[in-house]
Amino acid sequence: MSGLSPLAISLNFDSLNEAYGFPPGFRDVSFFTAFDRVAALAAKYALPLSIYIIGKDLEHPDHRARVKEWHDMGHEIGNHTWSHDASLGSQSDAVIREEIGRAHEAIATVTGVAPEGFIAPAWSTSRGVVKELVRLGYRYDSSVFPSLFMYPMVLKSLLSHSMNLEKGRKILGRKDWDLPLVSPLEPYFVDENFKRYDTFAEGRLLILPLPTRRRWQVSTWHTAGFFFGWKKHYRNVEKLCAKRDGFYYLIHPADFIAPEDLSPQYQQHLERMDVPIDEKMRRLEDVFKILAASPRGVSTMGRKAQFLSGQAV
Repeated sequence: MSGLSPLAISLNFDSLNEAYGFPPGFRDVSFFTAFDRVAALAAKYALPLSIYIIGKDLEHPDHRARVKEWHDMGHEIGNHTWSHDASLGSQSDAVIREEIGRAHEAIATVTGVAPEGFIAPAWSTSRGVVKELVRLGYRYDSSVFPSLFMYPMVLKSLLSHSMNLEKGRKILGRKDWDLPLVSPLEPYFVDENFKRYDTFAEGRLLILPLPTRRRWQVSTWHTAGFFFGWKKHYRNVEKLCAKRDGFYYLIHPADFIAPEDLSPQYQQHLERMDVPIDEKMRRLEDVFKILAASPRGVSTMGRKAQFLSGQAV
């Protein structure tokens, strides 16, 4: 391993169940056939995954059994809130506590281990979110979007919900509008008041910003390849692997869900559902090859956070 922290793969498990509005009793193919595709690819290159689960998905017993299986396989299970509220950071302290705490308890019950990592839906963070994570003893949070491209991302989300005035109001209610302007691009620590520090101490939370080469450039996660071209995307991944201590690679189930996995019974607005599954898996494998070839090695986000906090790995 090089002197830099290990690489990691962050899988924000935005399920079909959530996209469909959590229909009662729905058994979600993204936990089974779809996940098996990326799991096989990860196993091929010996890459562990850090999987951030929506707590409400765990109401189905088959989903619970599957997540326990992932944990037992050595993948990390993290917290992605209870209901995937994309306006989390703008909510009251009581709602934030419910969203994070309820998912925290559900995941701990299923895996037998309390989660130590968190990411907010739509990277919607705030002092209230950080305060709750510190209270629960979380090791790290990857909810900060440090690129100026956060602003058009929010606009796109607003336009896609233009018929839902309440949801639009919540989206615009974000409390992190300044972070793309002031957040460091490398990892840093914060206390419960979101005050920044360079070193770890008890009661501080490690912030792992979404990997971004330059503040005015689009952040480097898998979605960017589909929108801005793969040749440039692969170069960015290689450069970040070589030089950026805080680099990890973010993917979503939409990156390995096939169009034929979708149910005609429900409406959804997931991106990339017009891309054939063969192309999706080819793109994922291209990136996994780059990660696997790095001398830094690939571990979980939790182990990466240990390294960056100066603790033994």
